[in-house]
Amino acid sequence: MKLQAVKFGDGFTRWLRRDSHPLTDRELSQAIGFARITLIVGLVFLHYLKFPNAQVSPFEGMDVAHHPLATFVNSFVLFFFFSAVPLLSLISGWLFFSFAERPHAARFELPRRIRRRLLSLYLPLVFWNAMFLAVLLALFIWRSDDPLLDVLNIRFERAGWFDYLNAVFGLTRHPVGFQFWFVRDLFVTVLISPVLWLLLRHAPYLGLVILGLAWMAGHDLLIFFRADVVFFFFLGGWLRVRGVSLEMGQRAALLLAALYVALVALRAAAPLFLAWDDQRPEWLTTATRAMRLIGVLACWGIVLHLAATPLGAAVARYGGLAFFLYATHFPLIAAVKIQLWRLIPAPSDGWMLAHYLASVLVTVTVAMSAALLLTSTAPRCFALMNGGRLLGIDHVLAEPAVRPASSSDRRQD
Repeated sequence: MKLQAVKFGDGFTRWLRRDSHPLTDRELSQAIGFARITLIVGLVFLHYLKFPNAQVSPFEGMDVAHHPLATFVNSFVLFFFFSAVPLLSLISGWLFFSFAERPHAARFELPRRIRRRLLSLYLPLVFWNAMFLAVLLALFIWRSDDPLLDVLNIRFERAGWFDYLNAVFGLTRHPVGFQFWFVRDLFVTVLISPVLWLLLRHAPYLGLVILGLAWMAGHDLLIFFRADVVFFFFLGGWLRVRGVSLEMGQRAALLLAALYVALVALRAAAPLFLAWDDQRPEWLTTATRAMRLIGVLACWGIVLHLAATPLGAAVARYGGLAFFLYATHFPLIAAVKIQLWRLIPAPSDGWMLAHYLASVLVTVTVAMSAALLLTSTAPRCFALMNGGRLLGIDHVLAEPAVRPASSSDRRQD
């Protein structure tokens, strides 16, 4: 059975790379930069959540009875970008364990990288959420009935001291900038990276099984908000330890993309074929989660081949702004969404979709404009707010396994 699995894995790998070529460091850097900025834009679409007049959450699928076209598109885009966090986590794991070819380097590389992630992940998380909390608390004092306050995961009128701690530090609940759950879980993953490294070195398949089952079951392993990040981070490390190259042929990329689009369309349209009351069928939730495995492959194939185009190269140069866009897009998009909805002349499918697109475009434009302004006028401030990342695609790949004594620490992943 094991031999058959190995043969299947080798055959699938050969199929993936059939018409590909080995990636240069620059091509891979460009693809990673492209992935970062485009997937974060995808998360902005995802965090639009439902239409203000919608009666059904897009997480359930389309609303068959009310505005089926608009709600199908909303749900389709949401399910499509469900693969963004897994793919970003996999890339992070692949970069983090870049010293895998020289295992003896782990004893000083792991502590150094953990310290750097404290500066590049957790401190920006605290900074942004403290700022969000101060601004939103001022809004509550000024106008306690503002609709923006209704979309937050903190209720100022009844919040206790631990709610405020969570709002800033994300200890046991999502911070006030709820998108930072991913950054918090990524940092916790980095904190336990010595354990993950031991598993990668001595029991990789046991690690994949334990973390994979936890992810499929929706278990948080007690210390995470979700197991998505740690599982795919570990999977990225596993690929790095095994020396698996990341190229993918165009034919495989197109076929996987077509398969993923079909699966996402079926999931968004599920209410057409299935009926459930308050409780979604557990098998459908599990199937939706498993769909992300194909989505990760499909999205990476799309990224690789689009990043190789002139337009893709131009987009990749803004990969260094991805963290800033990620940090600022919520609650910004919630505020933009509320304001633009007042301008809609009629809640028809067409106007709903126009509002959807306009809300995301305005949010991305405001955030990216602020980022570009800060990079030119206050680069040190921008570096703090952007997790130490700089604009451009240079230095995207992880540092060498062993740092020369004369080199200085720079944020590269």
